[in-house]
Amino acid sequence: MKTVLLALLMGLPVPPQATLPEGVQRADAPEREPMRRFSWRDEAAGYTFVAPPRWAGKVRAEPLTSKELAKSGATSGVRFMDGSKSLLTLLSSDETRLQALTGAGASELSRHGDHVVAVKTAVDGGELALTNEELASAVQWDGGVTGTQAR
Repeated sequence: MKTVLLALLMGLPVPPQATLPEGVQRADAPEREPMRRFSWRDEAAGYTFVAPPRWAGKVRAEPLTSKELAKSGATSGVRFMDGSKSLLTLLSSDETRLQALTGAGASELSRHGDHVVAVKTAVDGGELALTNEELASAVQWDGGVTGTQAR
C-alpha cells in the first residue's frame, strides 16, 4: 500500500497487482435447479421420509405443534401440505405409545427397534396421493434397508 501511495504521489506508473483468474469476478450465479426429490428427516426417531418425485417443489412439511403431539400421543410428527390441504401426517413414537397413536386415528406404517412411525392419510390427496407401495417404501431407517420391517 505504501508503494502504491508513493507512486501515486510521485506520478510514477504503478506495476499491476496480482489479478484473479478470469471468470472469478462478476461470474453469474448458477441457475437454480428445481428439487429433484422430496425428503424429510426425523432426527429424533432416526428415519428419513422420501416421497416420489411428483412431490418435489409442490409439498411442504409442517412440524406438528406440541399441543397436536400431546393429543396424538406422538413424540414427534409432521404434516405434509399441498397449499392449505393436508396430504398426510406422520407420527413417530416409541412402541409403548403405539396404542395412543392408533387410538388417534393413525395406522402403523413402519417400525425399527423401539421406534414406530404411524400415518394418517387424507381422504382425497388427488394426484399427489401416495399409493400403498410408495407409502410402504417411503420410510428409510438409519442403518436399515428401505422398506425393512414396514407394515
